[in-house]
Amino acid sequence: MRRITGRALGTWSLRLDAAYCLILGIFVAAAAPQIATAVALPVPLLIATGSIVAVWAGSVLWMVAHLRLRIALHLVMGVNILAAALIAVASLTATSALAIIAVLAIALDVALFATSQLIAIRKINATPQTATA
Repeated sequence: MRRITGRALGTWSLRLDAAYCLILGIFVAAAAPQIATAVALPVPLLIATGSIVAVWAGSVLWMVAHLRLRIALHLVMGVNILAAALIAVASLTATSALAIIAVLAIALDVALFATSQLIAIRKINATPQTATA
C-alpha cells in the first residue's frame, strides 16, 4: 500500500476546501432569506458572507497555483481556524436544536479541513529535503 505524500495531501486538501467553499458560499448567499429565519442573522450579512466565501474559493485555487504549498497551507489553515470559530459562535443565534446542529456540523467540516492542512504541513516538514545543484 502506498502512502500519500504531504504535497499530495496538501494539494488535495486545498482543492477540496475550495470546492466546499464555492458550494457552501453559493448556497448561503442564495438561501439567505431561509437561513436567516433559522439562525436569526440579517439577510444582507448572510448574502455578504456567502459571497465572500465563494470568492475565497477562487483565492484558495489561486494560492495552490501561485504560492509555495507550505505558505498556502498555512494561510488557508489559519483562515479555516478563524472561520470554524466564527461559525461555531454563529450557532448561538440558531432558533432550534436542528439549526444549532447544522451550523455546528459546518463548523466541524471547516475545522476538519484545517486539520487536514496541518497534517499535510507536518508530512511535508517530515520529508527529507533533497539537495539541489
